[in-house]
Amino acid sequence: MKRPLAIVALLYAGGLLLAEVFQPPLPILFASSLSLALVAIGFARARSFLLWPLIACAGWTNLVWHAAIVSPHDLRVTQGDPAEIVSVRGMLAETPGQRMFVRDENESWRTMAQVKAGSLLKRGGWQPVFGEIIVTTPGLLPENFFAGQTVEITGVLAPPPIALAEGLFDFRTYLRRKKIYYQLKTESSNDWRMVGPVKTTAPLADRFRAWARKALALRMPDEDESLRLEWALTLGDKSVLTDDVSEPLVRAVT
Repeated sequence: MKRPLAIVALLYAGGLLLAEVFQPPLPILFASSLSLALVAIGFARARSFLLWPLIACAGWTNLVWHAAIVSPHDLRVTQGDPAEIVSVRGMLAETPGQRMFVRDENESWRTMAQVKAGSLLKRGGWQPVFGEIIVTTPGLLPENFFAGQTVEITGVLAPPPIALAEGLFDFRTYLRRKKIYYQLKTESSNDWRMVGPVKTTAPLADRFRAWARKALALRMPDEDESLRLEWALTLGDKSVLTDDVSEPLVRAVT
């Protein structure tokens, strides 16, 4: 067999597809996977037959486990579907990313950040919560907001929007597969503030990316489409992916 891992990948992917359609109780999946593994270990003759369903069951169990509610403070337990004005305290899971939008030759920016929520302020006071949220903010944030900082953000918390029509991009499903079930919309960077110990040094990856952008821009007269395309190709910089840059990027990578 020239490609033995291809079968393994297909079986695991089949388990992931099963998890998208059927989500039985997690203990049942764990018990099934464990039983198949123990039988395969104990009986050498059945091992070659049980290995394949075990791989599919592993993928099935893994995805259901990642989507399961395991904490009583999970946001899906403490929050409902109605939108609500709240304040969230948590840690930035990654450095906020900026995206540029060009409409009628006018440039505007939007910042998106992923926050590991630890507590939430509502009318009844602060309460512990568990889960990650996506935060969208018009404009740009100061550069001292980076991964690892503890922040407090005020905005409107609600489930992400669904696709406007069949076949269009479904933002809610996209975030759900990343274990994010809520979106916090803020009005401006004034809704952000740092709490607790403030870190003064950005992560190494952020410092390298800033240096690399400057290095690639050396001897370039202006920041134009070609330079932005080079940043996107070499650094994976999504902040420069405007409509003018996205089309040549797709042509370049395909």
